[in-house]
Formats: sequence, structure tokens, C-alpha cells
Amino acid sequence: MRVITMIVIVSILLVISIIDFKIKIIPNQLNVLLFISGIWSGFVFQEVTFLSRFLGVFSVSIPMFMLAILCSGGLGGGDVKLMAASGVLLGIKWNIFAACAGLLLGGLYGFFLLITKRAKRKDCFALGPFLCIGIAVVFFRYIFMKV
Repeated sequence: MRVITMIVIVSILLVISIIDFKIKIIPNQLNVLLFISGIWSGFVFQEVTFLSRFLGVFSVSIPMFMLAILCSGGLGGGDVKLMAASGVLLGIKWNIFAACAGLLLGGLYGFFLLITKRAKRKDCFALGPFLCIGIAVVFFRYIFMKV
């Protein structure tokens, strides 16, 4: 059951990454699917407590939502919902770590685009794929390492 759950979650993250990279939108249906998978993973992977999963929903999504409102155009609603759904999957501690990893990767990609002159400072790119990488790495880390 663990392997099937892992395949489903990674598949959802992969589809989110591809769609967001191509059209810069994360469909709500995929975020809902990840949220439901996160709830299911609570029964399969009991390494993360229910309280941690509950708090994980808000740990990153609330600050990202506030940033999205303050800096219009910087973050999309799909990114905020993605991190709320990943909070159910990862719990508070690992969700924060996944967000930091994703933001770091996205920042490095943005820096690369700037120094290679492929983008200008005000241009935007999809952040979802980088957040998904952070989520996947953390998910595999705590599943396989049982930390």
C-alpha cells in the first residue's frame, strides 16, 4: 500500500509540474487530489502526526497567501494551495523545509534566467515545478529515512 500511495503522490506532483511549467496554472483539481492523497497518506505513513499535518496546512500557505496579496503577480493562488495540500502530506516541519527547498531552487532558476538574459527582472516563471521538487524530495526523505 505504501508503494501505491507513493506512486500516486509522485504522479500528481509530476502532472502539476508539467502543467504549471507549460501554462503557469496549477488546476484546483490537482491540488484537491494532492490534499486527499495527503489525508490518505496519514493512514499509510504514520510517521507524521495528525496535529503536525493539520498545522502543516497553514504553516507555509498563510505566509505565501499574504505575500501573494502584498506583491500582486509574484505568487499565484495555485502555489498557495499547493503548499496547503503538501502540508497535509508532510506535516508542519517538513512542509516548511519543502517550501524552502522549492523557493531556493526557483530562486536559482530565476537567477540563471537573469544572468543568461533569457528573462528580465519583471518577468515571471512557474514556481510550482520547483515547489513540487521540494515536496517530492522531502517526502522521499522522511519516508525512506524515517526521520
